[in-house]
Amino acid sequence: MNSHQHSKKICLALLSLILLAPIIQMNFNFVFEPILDENRRKAEQPVIDELSDPERFIERSRLWFQDYYGFRDLLITLKTQIDYSVFGVSDRLYIGKDGWLFYHSVIDHEKIANAALTDDDLDRAMDSFMQLRDILAARKIHLIIITNQLKDKFYPEFLPDVLRSHPARDRFDDFRDRLHALSGITYIDPTQSLMKLKDQQPIFHKTDFHWNDPAAAEIAHLVVDSIAAREHKPQAFWRYPKTYIEHEFSGGQARELPLFVHPSEIGLFADQSLAPSPGRLMPTSPPFAYAAHGLGDAKNLLPAVVWYGDSFSNSFERVGLIDYFNTYYRVNVTNDTRLRDVLESMPSDTHYFVFQSIEVKLPYFKDLFR
Repeated sequence: MNSHQHSKKICLALLSLILLAPIIQMNFNFVFEPILDENRRKAEQPVIDELSDPERFIERSRLWFQDYYGFRDLLITLKTQIDYSVFGVSDRLYIGKDGWLFYHSVIDHEKIANAALTDDDLDRAMDSFMQLRDILAARKIHLIIITNQLKDKFYPEFLPDVLRSHPARDRFDDFRDRLHALSGITYIDPTQSLMKLKDQQPIFHKTDFHWNDPAAAEIAHLVVDSIAAREHKPQAFWRYPKTYIEHEFSGGQARELPLFVHPSEIGLFADQSLAPSPGRLMPTSPPFAYAAHGLGDAKNLLPAVVWYGDSFSNSFERVGLIDYFNTYYRVNVTNDTRLRDVLESMPSDTHYFVFQSIEVKLPYFKDLFR
């Protein structure tokens, strides 16, 4: 056998190995692969019974193989790691300065949708909240609104250079001005308070979408004291110490990236050794996620509240908000939550209704009662 034939056989053998390697890996898993959390259901393996519909069987087989071929997760992770570590880019996140992460979807789509709103759109949003105020007032329930702006508002200096023209003010700031002028409600505006707190300590996580516990405690304090003032309770009603601990963690944004090692940070969290009890949980049903009685003498508790909030409200609970209320009814707001359903199911002892939402939901405020 001459050297040319020998080289051809080696090439064919290598090509065969490359083609067969994914199949071998699928069956024997001889190389460790990281497990990707893709926040979706992978395709199901087709079954023999589906051969009666060959076209459907072939399509299901293609989708299944696409999700499970050997080395898939390893190659995706390797590619993402190179993009992140070498080029500082991601198809899901903006990689900001000093390890700060920002969602593409928020900056490129949701913020743009806010910016496109007209004055008429803001009028409609205000009409929705006036309608909500009046519905609640007819039942002697006071409306409290809390709006959360996101970390690009508070930390624009850490946005990547490609976003240097990111506006300091947008349509949501105009909406905030309107809420401040709306009568018959209590508007808790975290932006004003957190801009001051930012000079003293971090208020958002670098690797997570959410604010941190110290920021949430600052606003929870305002909410509790505001309600206590309306109830003629002694001031200041907030009694838990604002004591925090540091520990390393990787936030949800960091875990969005399929990397071999997720970026992490030292975050500030409520000291659970000093934190209040979670209250006495009580039975409830949809649209309420749960309900709890605060602990202690009733005269030291605030009247029942329905808390209609997104995941930013979870931090309120970690810093002890529940313990201040005689009864706390929580609605976890998702895209499927209907405000009408909540209003129709309001417990009879409700005195306060807290509406908490992040700024990028502004386009949906035009039609709160969909």
